[in-house]
Amino acid sequence: MTTGTEQKGPLMRVGLMMLVLFLGLCTVFASVVTVAEAWQEHLQARWPEVTARVDECGLQRTSGGRREKFHIRCRLKYAVGAEQYATNIYSRNVPSPEIWQYPPNQIAPFEEWVNNHPPGKSIVVRYDPANHKKVVLVATDMPGGGPRTPSNVKILEVCAGGFLVLLTIARITRPRSLSGDGYSSMPLSR
Repeated sequence: MTTGTEQKGPLMRVGLMMLVLFLGLCTVFASVVTVAEAWQEHLQARWPEVTARVDECGLQRTSGGRREKFHIRCRLKYAVGAEQYATNIYSRNVPSPEIWQYPPNQIAPFEEWVNNHPPGKSIVVRYDPANHKKVVLVATDMPGGGPRTPSNVKILEVCAGGFLVLLTIARITRPRSLSGDGYSSMPLSR
């Protein structure tokens, strides 16, 4: 007769191996995203700068229903050489103040940033030399804007750390084979 612990052993081992595999894949994915975005931000840091003027700036609703969210949308106008351009910049989404959130009132810094950028205000941006309508802000003071690499590195550290911890646990708790205990799995010859 088998006991409950004998039946749980292989099932727990399979579960542990699935978690190791999952965190390994998360680590690979996070690595690829981190490297790709870091390279993109490195290239953007080398783009030429130009001073743009705010045409209009405000909070724009991005979703409806109970999960109401907003983001900053600013229309900028600028000149590169003799050509005039207009483009939009955006922040990440933030929940409406009516929705429960922690920390509370996450929209306040977004509203403050919009109030500090009225029409006509100057903003320094970098523009893509290959596509002059594509810009990034030089100052990273926009809430929910700026480089993503630091937060990507944190996610990568969590995934890689979890993967290494679970891999170590799997290695320590793995069943020992008979050959590792000094026994041979080969039949004895007569």
